[in-house]
Amino acid sequence: MRLVPYLHARTAGRIGSLARLVKQAAITALIDGTERITKTTLDAVRLDHLSEQRYRPRARTKPGTW
Repeated sequence: MRLVPYLHARTAGRIGSLARLVKQAAITALIDGTERITKTTLDAVRLDHLSEQRYRPRARTKPGTW
């Protein structure tokens, strides 16, 4: 649940982009043997142009936030 704001920002709120992001991250996790979807894995996935253009990582404000 802590990645919900990240996922929404990363995909510009688009369900298709979210589906692609999770699918690609899951495939990567299976291939590399980690079997875990992490923020690092999610960050490595390239999305559609609109989502990539709209995503602007925010600076961390406190420990434990994305």
